[in-house]
Amino acid sequence: MAEDDETAGGGAPQHRHRTHGGGWIAGGIVALFVGWWLALASILSTAGPWSSRWSDGGMMLAYAIAAALGFGVPLCGFVSLRREARAGRSVSLVGPTGCLLLMALGGVTLLPLPFSQGVSMASDAAERAQPPTDGETARTIPEAQEELRVLGDRVVASMGRDSSAPAADVETDSCRLDNHDTGTMVRYSWWYDGGSASASPSPSGAASDAEGTRMSEPALRLLQDEGYELYQRYDGGGGYLFVPDDWHGGAMIGQRAEDVLLESGCLVDPNAVDEE
Repeated sequence: MAEDDETAGGGAPQHRHRTHGGGWIAGGIVALFVGWWLALASILSTAGPWSSRWSDGGMMLAYAIAAALGFGVPLCGFVSLRREARAGRSVSLVGPTGCLLLMALGGVTLLPLPFSQGVSMASDAAERAQPPTDGETARTIPEAQEELRVLGDRVVASMGRDSSAPAADVETDSCRLDNHDTGTMVRYSWWYDGGSASASPSPSGAASDAEGTRMSEPALRLLQDEGYELYQRYDGGGGYLFVPDDWHGGAMIGQRAEDVLLESGCLVDPNAVDEE
């Protein structure tokens, strides 16, 4: 009787618990989506105004957290499940395989981001350490204002126009030097109002295309004599010119000789105000 009981007890089937790793897979998926959200938010901040852009350190932190979540969580799951298997527990292939797939996805999409940001930060630091270029220190702001005014008035006069009717404007605007410091650019602008006191230029123009081409040619030649290179010629006269590696920057002679725009490059200005 005792033997029968022992046989009955020993013959009962033994069921071992099998680990599927569903929790690790679910956690890895959630971590991957959170990582993607962090990375996307950081990247999208660069598309908006400068004031809304995340700092370089903030972007690095976001990328590091995103990579740790998207790659690190499934990695922990894979290691944990492998340890259970080596300890003799029954582990389904679903868990480790799912973790490996999530690791691959996180590794491809998120893991390179902090390294790329680190390289960008190092390059940015090297640029910021550079002194201003020769072109950026070639003129003070008052000197650039005076020289562009004189040159602009000569350009207007060469087209048979009068830079005092209406009066030309010489303005300044903030800009970024090559080393990312705040600088100032100078802008000379004049437009032909058809002889009226209107505050906006005539869209149709007072001259035909042929006449505008004839009138604007002396202006283009004058600027080319000053070192500007003609990059684009407009229908109806005028064109866009540029001086490479020089403080003068660019110049635009409008169609039908109706407007002139001269813009300096970004110049060093001790009194520059960062408006971004």
